[in-house]
Amino acid sequence: MKSGTTGTIAAGLAAAIFLGAAVSHAQSTPDSERCVSITGNPDLAIHHCTRAIESGKFSGEPLARLYFNRGVEWAAKGDFDRAIADYDAAIKLQPRSADTHFNRATAWASKGDPDRAIADYDAAIKLDPKEPAAYGGRAVEWAVKGDYARAIADYDAAIKLEPKSSSALLGRGRARLYGGDFQRAVLDLEQAMKSEPNEYTALWLYLARKRGGGADAEEALDRDTRATRSGWPGPVIVLYLGRTDAASVLAASTDPDANRQREQRCEANFYLAHWHLLRNERERALALLKEAQDGCPKDFLEYEGTLAELRRLQKP
Repeated sequence: MKSGTTGTIAAGLAAAIFLGAAVSHAQSTPDSERCVSITGNPDLAIHHCTRAIESGKFSGEPLARLYFNRGVEWAAKGDFDRAIADYDAAIKLQPRSADTHFNRATAWASKGDPDRAIADYDAAIKLDPKEPAAYGGRAVEWAVKGDYARAIADYDAAIKLEPKSSSALLGRGRARLYGGDFQRAVLDLEQAMKSEPNEYTALWLYLARKRGGGADAEEALDRDTRATRSGWPGPVIVLYLGRTDAASVLAASTDPDANRQREQRCEANFYLAHWHLLRNERERALALLKEAQDGCPKDFLEYEGTLAELRRLQKP
């Protein structure tokens, strides 16, 4: 499952449309208008953004916004190097744009570079200290680096600004789980489930309950997911409930779409590793975690969780 801040690409797109409106009012061409008005077709949007940028008709802040918008579209295509290059150009022209620092941070995070992501989140927070998503994004990167205390502090800040944020509650619950504070992890994850119920939060809550010795973990997982487990990651839930086997989960993770298969196989390896750990099958769990480390997208919660579990298991 993608981290809450990778939904920042969607948030960035909304910002792009908002910022682009200023371009269309101040300096406008058909290409600049299409650069920000086209949705669901990154290639076409990039085409018009490029034509507007190369037209020579824009400079300063309007040009920065065009680079920003094109960066959003490159990120939507998964081309984070080009997204970063466009965000670089936008920041050079408009260095005090919190949105651009924020989006560049998400691109660095997607490339697996937590230090550069944190630096950009720092800048975004300095420019706009009341944006909870920036604290949440930085928290994810602290967790990737294994600094759970700083991750929790940033989630605290995000929750203070947005008390019912399901992504921040889920994130703080995960960070507490990684740090061994199972009781408070369960409390956070229960609140996240109340705020925005979904199968992934239910899985994290199950793991926190099991790690904390909860006797009713299966019963709660069954209750929380009964109406929503028909698709993926339903097979993982069914496995945790004792109604299928590991081979069936791996088979269910296959998909004709290569990107979707990569994502589902990442999740399958991560959750299967935990299933083996709960059965005291450490070596098999380690092998699956190493597969997840190599194969998971860097902006997936399961990648963050894989790193945390490998740190725990490989301690001398």
